[in-house]
Amino acid sequence: MNIEVADLQNALPIVMSTKGDRYDVILSRGGTSTLIRSHVSTPVVDIPVSGYDILRVLTLVKHSNSRVAIIGFPNICRGVAEVSSLLDFDIPIYSVEHAGEVRNALEQAFGHGAQIVLGDVVTVNTAEEMGYNGILITSGRESILEALAEVRRMYDVVNKAQENERLYELILGNHRTGVLAIDDQGEIQYANAAASALLGYDQSVIRGMKLSGIDPAWNKYIDDLNRMGASGEPVPSKRLQRRGMHIEMVAPAEQGELGFRYLVYMYPIEQSGVNPALASYEVTERIAAFTQVMGSSSVIRKVVSRAQELATGDSPVWIGGEAGTGKALLAQAIHSASSRRNEPLYMIPCHQLNDQELDALLFGNASYPGLLDKDFAGTVCLTHIEETSQELQGKLLAAIRSGLQARFIVTALLPIKQLLKKELLSPDLADIFNETSLYLPPLRERLEDIDDIARVLIANYNSRFGRQIVGIRRDVLEDQLMNKLWPGNIQQLKLVLEHMLSATVGHYIGMEEAEKGWLQLKETLRTEAARHTATLNLSGTWEEIEQRILLAILQKEGMNQSRTAQRLGINRSTLWRKLKNVLHY
Repeated sequence: MNIEVADLQNALPIVMSTKGDRYDVILSRGGTSTLIRSHVSTPVVDIPVSGYDILRVLTLVKHSNSRVAIIGFPNICRGVAEVSSLLDFDIPIYSVEHAGEVRNALEQAFGHGAQIVLGDVVTVNTAEEMGYNGILITSGRESILEALAEVRRMYDVVNKAQENERLYELILGNHRTGVLAIDDQGEIQYANAAASALLGYDQSVIRGMKLSGIDPAWNKYIDDLNRMGASGEPVPSKRLQRRGMHIEMVAPAEQGELGFRYLVYMYPIEQSGVNPALASYEVTERIAAFTQVMGSSSVIRKVVSRAQELATGDSPVWIGGEAGTGKALLAQAIHSASSRRNEPLYMIPCHQLNDQELDALLFGNASYPGLLDKDFAGTVCLTHIEETSQELQGKLLAAIRSGLQARFIVTALLPIKQLLKKELLSPDLADIFNETSLYLPPLRERLEDIDDIARVLIANYNSRFGRQIVGIRRDVLEDQLMNKLWPGNIQQLKLVLEHMLSATVGHYIGMEEAEKGWLQLKETLRTEAARHTATLNLSGTWEEIEQRILLAILQKEGMNQSRTAQRLGINRSTLWRKLKNVLHY
């Protein structure tokens, strides 16, 4: 035990000094202990002024011929008021909150005729400086013993807490899982060694940094966390592929005064043996649910009902439908309602990859496993399955028949029968979907759903652009929307509505706004078409014209063959064959 003599402000340099003494508990009294407690995190035990202490000093002055007042902090004044009432001894009480108020309280007391003041050290010292008598209220033996017993209890609690803290720090410091504590802005309040290493910073400097400054991808994750944490929804796990980690975010129900809001757990993805192509196609954002398949028509409800039944099983699922009908959305909903909802979902665009790329992605090679490897337990969705070769389809069929850990979903623009007729689908592969095929109807077959779909699209538009549009006039709905054939289906409806919404000033899309929207859309499409044809040289043979078109679009797409093939509506294999003659490789 170190013993120091000081009062109020003079005590602060002692307890805050860097002499090398690390105090477990500080013992002080009255205003000094209150002041110390406000400046340090070390536990402070207050030596009490007991009823016995007050009784002793009041007994001393009770029969004095001098007029007596008491000046002190609230804890002393409350005790004096209680004891003096029991003794039937009327004594003026002046309570102060800060040492700076003592002199003014003394002037008031002496102005009212007081000749002796009772109080603590600062009161007595100040009274003597002003030429008056002061009597110190001391803490007796029993108060000191009580305080020392409290010190021992406090020390035991603090010591146990420090042992636990060292244990937990040892566990966290040596665990390969990264652990972060962050606030709702993504500022790091704590990071263990593994988290610091995964984020690429030294542990000594990472506290106080913002995750969005380390990687902008965190912005989306933290926004999702704030939104879902506030609503009580579970926060799905993420994958931050660029930094090679899985991320789980938790909003603890009880956080107390710890200064953080969320915990983030980061699990490193083993880079050895990981297929490098996976990063491009994994769905990492929030996956859609069946409630997001809009419409109340019998045709769409029948499809959704059947899809919900299929989601509970593990059989491969076929989803057919024209472009823009929502096949990807339905595939996501099946995955999110399945037993694999916590596993990854991969959407593989077959029309953007050649057979070699698809084969490596699905089946792997000597260096890394594929998505259909026995250890992968997520869902693989192949979109535009009709763009794959018969050879690859045969390989897929063999893998399915041998038993996959992964769930298998495919989508196509045409029904199975039409693909078989066009010889774009292997009959053997088609057989496995006999009982598990779905067909999303085009929008023209469920025009009554446009009202429901439009409400959701308007709400999304309002959220994105800060608008307050509340609906569509009935004449616009019936004359401008529900009497169209919509060859582009929901995607086309979305495009048209966005142009109408951009032309809307009030709360409703009226006929005038609808007509402006149509005109704006036509002008946009006309400008886009003119931009693509303005510099096109149509001289020469068909092969020469085709080569010029291929080169022009390839250059506009930054020499990216996948995007070029998608824009042209052909698969990568076809594009590659055509480019062989153009680029001479």
